[in-house]
Amino acid sequence: MSETAPPAPAAVMPSRLRAVGAFLRVYLARNPVAVCTAVLVLAAAAATGSLWNGDGAFVWGAGPLTTFAGGRWWTVLTALVVPDSAVDALVSALLALTVLAYGERLLGSRRTAALLAVTGVAGLLVGIGLHAAAWTLTDLRPVVAAEVPVLDPTTPIAGTVMAASAFATTLWRRRLRLVGFALLALFALYAGDADSWYRLTAAGIGLVGGALLARGRERRSWHRSSTREARTLLALLVAVVGSGPIVALVSGGGRGPLSLVVDAYTQYDDALLARCGTVAASVCDEQVALLMTRGAGPALLAVTPLVLLLVAAWGLRQGRRAAWIVAVFVLVASAVLPLVSLANGRLRIDPWVDGSGAEYVLWALASVGIPLALTSALVIARRRFSVRSTPRAARAVAVTLTTAFLLCATTLFVVEAIGKRAFDRDVSVLDLLGVTLRRFLPPSFTHPGGSTAFPHSGPALFAYQWVGVLFWAIVVAAILWLYRRVQRPDAGDAGRYRELLHRGSDTLGFLGTWEGNRHWYSDDGECAVAYRLVGDVALAVADPLAPAGRRPEAVRGYTDFCVEHGWIPAFYSVHADTLDDLVEAGWLHVPVGVETVMDLPGLTFAGKSWQKVRQPLTRAEREGFTAVWSRWHELSVAQASQVVAIDEEWVADRALPEMGFTLGSLDELRDRDVRLLLAVGPDDRIEAVTSWMPSWTDGEITGWTLDFMRRRSDGPNGMMEFLIAKAALHLQAEGATVLSLSGAPLADDPGETADEDPAPLRALLRWLAEVLEPAYGFASLFRFKGKFRPRYRPLALAYRDPLQLPGIGAAVGRAYLPDASRREMVALAKTAWEGRR
Repeated sequence: MSETAPPAPAAVMPSRLRAVGAFLRVYLARNPVAVCTAVLVLAAAAATGSLWNGDGAFVWGAGPLTTFAGGRWWTVLTALVVPDSAVDALVSALLALTVLAYGERLLGSRRTAALLAVTGVAGLLVGIGLHAAAWTLTDLRPVVAAEVPVLDPTTPIAGTVMAASAFATTLWRRRLRLVGFALLALFALYAGDADSWYRLTAAGIGLVGGALLARGRERRSWHRSSTREARTLLALLVAVVGSGPIVALVSGGGRGPLSLVVDAYTQYDDALLARCGTVAASVCDEQVALLMTRGAGPALLAVTPLVLLLVAAWGLRQGRRAAWIVAVFVLVASAVLPLVSLANGRLRIDPWVDGSGAEYVLWALASVGIPLALTSALVIARRRFSVRSTPRAARAVAVTLTTAFLLCATTLFVVEAIGKRAFDRDVSVLDLLGVTLRRFLPPSFTHPGGSTAFPHSGPALFAYQWVGVLFWAIVVAAILWLYRRVQRPDAGDAGRYRELLHRGSDTLGFLGTWEGNRHWYSDDGECAVAYRLVGDVALAVADPLAPAGRRPEAVRGYTDFCVEHGWIPAFYSVHADTLDDLVEAGWLHVPVGVETVMDLPGLTFAGKSWQKVRQPLTRAEREGFTAVWSRWHELSVAQASQVVAIDEEWVADRALPEMGFTLGSLDELRDRDVRLLLAVGPDDRIEAVTSWMPSWTDGEITGWTLDFMRRRSDGPNGMMEFLIAKAALHLQAEGATVLSLSGAPLADDPGETADEDPAPLRALLRWLAEVLEPAYGFASLFRFKGKFRPRYRPLALAYRDPLQLPGIGAAVGRAYLPDASRREMVALAKTAWEGRR
């Protein structure tokens, strides 16, 4: 360990600036059109003054009156680059630098530039034409946006990105189209402004154009679970239904065809209050009460159903049964209560001026039809949401919510009773009880008969506004907590896994027998995958066990199994053959280590190239050391005590406990299939110990894999070289063909060229290797194994979705250090810093 001081801050800053400069140069070279688009939008905003005064820039906007009637044909072009506000300029520039840049990498710069112009102009022309046609229909006038010129640089971006989706992988193609059109339709149907419809039109044109450009292009198949598709689609639909009214509220009530539903999520009804001279007094009393007690608390209470739908959407994506129950309950209530209000006369809908009653159709569609249709879809797909919480967690939530309701209701009742003078009239106990119960429901869900009592000031008003919000906040927190308390399937039949190992396994297959691993089996029991469940990530350990030709089937079956339980599947430490099958199925991968393998047939330690192994072997034999084969249950008490002492000494020298996952400890030595090789001195003292795991071919042991390696810190050098050389010669004589020195975790193949732009997960794993190196010496261990002139077999981690990389990376770290405390992690950080000095 050198004592050189860390670099001074002044020296670090230029290197960081150079790194940022290099990144910007690479980004500009890859995405010139996206960068130019962002610059053009910002420059146009500054030149036209829309950065500080959006109203003055509408002269550049497009629309039926300005473009067609006014003869300003150039607005079809200017409307695509001039934003209508500073916010629009920043959003457009950000979208250009992100999603448009991704589309440019798929399409190429020339196609991207052409599609920006084509889809933007075509989207505006078609959108303006449809806008003008809709305005001529009297029935649609109230929901067609007012004639205001449109300025929207995101219109060509939407069209280009949808066109680029045709060239994306199956995962991203589906993601871009599903999420993109859901968001575009959300704003069009609820907010209803003209630019939302123009964007949607451009996106549709881009989708068709992309399909034409990609015609005849070879598509890589990707096996994806229908369960996952159903969950994702239904979760997205629930999220749209939940966030749509919020979009309409934020946009001032909205003018889209579905914006009429927003009335159910407001604190009070302005139109109804304006007509209070001609409607029932009880409804007016209720609306006056809502008006007089408005505020942040009632506003939050009003949108509680929407918040619950968004929380349910999050759980539906993961297959949670609790989320399914919440979604169905809220959707049914949202559909039934408006019908009840319409039936008892407390909700009135006036036909438009022509008496056509089209408003009834739109209201029924938005308020009743969509929730019931979505409820029906959830009921039909209910088996897709089978991830249940543990009974203990469900009971805990039930008790918590019951207790919270009783405490909140009692508190509200007592405060209202003490502050009765704050009410507008004398209230009885029954009145207070009715007020208490109604404050736990959104205003649109409570339509009491007769006059409504309410407090005007003081603690009574504060409790009236906020107690219901507090209760629902507890409900939301309890639901999110319940999502994480999931029933786990049993670990599977470990004995069956060993039987399949004996049939045939690779060098690392025995890792699947270790404690903490679970096992998945195919329906016929002929295929198996050992996996480690860390949170919601299922890390498959080593290669699947499967008969010849059935490995792709095993991969699909295991993936479906993980999706069914709401887990993120990943394969850790797989070899090239398995990786090829995964890549063929559309998986991505990153290297996570290298296995070093010695081929035993014809092995001798003769020649100069073996000098670094032959010298320790010869010296140890000359000094009287012997290599003793044994198994744990065959060790004497004295021998077992020495092995334990050697291990404890090794652990004590490190800031963290022994690592797990693919690195064995004393617990794994106790397996009766594992052999031990001890270096014993002339005085019968054990100086070093190694363990060897078997691998089979057609029921016969054909290979052994090194796992446990420990030696005394005060013992002679060369003991590990001595034991490995002895093991190779002895196992060769027994007929073994392969001796694996196991994988070096987080190491790179010496023959592999490092990526200039590594994947995020690879960068994380490299960082983890650097941090752990001072404590565990992975790199030095890898170099040590290189003495034996091994054959290198790269090991990879395969994953399906890049967005899941942070969770997978965290799971890998936790799998290796499952018992590390915060204090030990701080010690690790200190060790890492000292190791860099």
